[in-house]
Amino acid sequence: MTDKIVKGFEKNFFTDELIENTYLYCYKLLNNSSDAEDLAQDILLEALSAVRSGKEIVSFYSWYWKLAHNRFCLFLRIKKNKAVSLDAYGGEIAANYDFAKRLISKEDTARLNYAISRLSAIHRQIIILYYLQECSIPEIAKRLSIPEGTVKRRLFDAKTEIRKGVSSMNNGKSSYAPAELKLWGGYGAPKYWNYIYDLMTRQIFVACREKPRTIREIADEIGVAPVYFEEKLNYLLENKFIKEVSKGKYLTDFCILPESVHAEFKYELSQIYKDIGKEMTDAIYSVEKEIRSLDFYGNQFAFPYLLWVLYTYGCNVLSNQMLKMYEEKWKGKIPENNGKDYRYAGTVSFPEEKINYREIKAVQWSNLHNSFQTAEYSHIMYANLFEHAPFPDRDSVIYGGNINLVMKLYTNPSVSLTPVEEEQAAFLISKGYLMKKDNRYYLTLPVMSYECKEKIHEILGKAVQPLAEKYIDSVSDLGDRMLLPIIRKDLIEEYVHWIMQGNFWALPFVLYYGMYEGKTLEIPKDYSQSAAATAIYFSK
Repeated sequence: MTDKIVKGFEKNFFTDELIENTYLYCYKLLNNSSDAEDLAQDILLEALSAVRSGKEIVSFYSWYWKLAHNRFCLFLRIKKNKAVSLDAYGGEIAANYDFAKRLISKEDTARLNYAISRLSAIHRQIIILYYLQECSIPEIAKRLSIPEGTVKRRLFDAKTEIRKGVSSMNNGKSSYAPAELKLWGGYGAPKYWNYIYDLMTRQIFVACREKPRTIREIADEIGVAPVYFEEKLNYLLENKFIKEVSKGKYLTDFCILPESVHAEFKYELSQIYKDIGKEMTDAIYSVEKEIRSLDFYGNQFAFPYLLWVLYTYGCNVLSNQMLKMYEEKWKGKIPENNGKDYRYAGTVSFPEEKINYREIKAVQWSNLHNSFQTAEYSHIMYANLFEHAPFPDRDSVIYGGNINLVMKLYTNPSVSLTPVEEEQAAFLISKGYLMKKDNRYYLTLPVMSYECKEKIHEILGKAVQPLAEKYIDSVSDLGDRMLLPIIRKDLIEEYVHWIMQGNFWALPFVLYYGMYEGKTLEIPKDYSQSAAATAIYFSK
């Protein structure tokens, strides 16, 4: 080798990553940092000496890790001061150390990944549990509710199939053990759900979340040939889910947080918000008379029933107040928006992770809004303010086919109905959105003008202002301490205007209090036949 070739060889292969992986390999075998450092240095010097001597090396990584194993065996012999041959140590290690768990060459990893990706689901599951999550045979049997003998047989079969199926195709780990990506979105986001929530798209997001990747690198990671996702990638680029940071290199353009960090953050946040349910309830009750004095359909409903809607309004006002305070800290330092018509964020976890989920007193919550236009009303909004269990999917209870009837009955409960309208009314009654009494039809959800809705927000704004001032610093400090350090610099705007807006959103904690602790909400006898937490807004 010429000096030029040797230097190029060293630059390409003796990287910081190789040095770190060598140390980790040694530490895993020896469980002693001092011995691991000595052995790692010995391995690296031996390899470097061989390269500089002009030794012909065909597959560097395969050769390197074989050398590392031999040096480890020699290290043990010297450490124990016994004259034992390397072959003997190789036999001892082979019997007690599973080489599937050690660091292996990139070539071997690629072949192994490809083989595992081709296993059946039950065998792939066994491999993930046994090698990635390091579960014992009894633990796997208990988790899958199968006998230990079945686990052993499937594990044996899986190993056999892997040996048969090894090839040179280069696939990443997500090809056989996909990451779990949980997404949440707002503004115009719902129209994108059908296009981005498939497994392939989520793996693309994960692959590009930290550093730019080429199409080839994405393909290697997710185990799919580029031809099968290039069209999808173009869609993601056009709609700004992914950006091209340099020619041919792509980066996910929204925040994806580690689920492990996010789970711990949510627990800490729940401790801050432990009293928010009672405080929000007290604040809303303090302005009950003002709210009931407004002219809207439903102002006569029982207040525990109205609270389903008013809790959402109160928390919305609180979140906006806190966000406005927080944005002052970043004024002039970040863009005012992201240039999109939607917001997205997510959390990611991997099969080998064991995340510590601690109990949080909060409910899962989401909401959906549908808009309509009729001859009489320029805009009508059906607000489903609790689109989540224990309520069923109620997004289409009020739709384009019955909105005219709904507004007709809002205006005049005694109006005569056509046969078609009677069928529509019967459907609404079955869902709990309409009740018939004395030959009149009465809606069971609030209906109000947008102007009236804004007045309610103004009234609640004054009532919850003290809560915004109370919680702004503690919530902001928690986010900046736990989440901000792991946000890419180019996504700080997303963190400020979307991640933190979500953290100022206390409704899940307030609803938990109202449903289970304070029991301030009117609980439906049957959630599938209730219009609680829904409303209609309109403008003429």
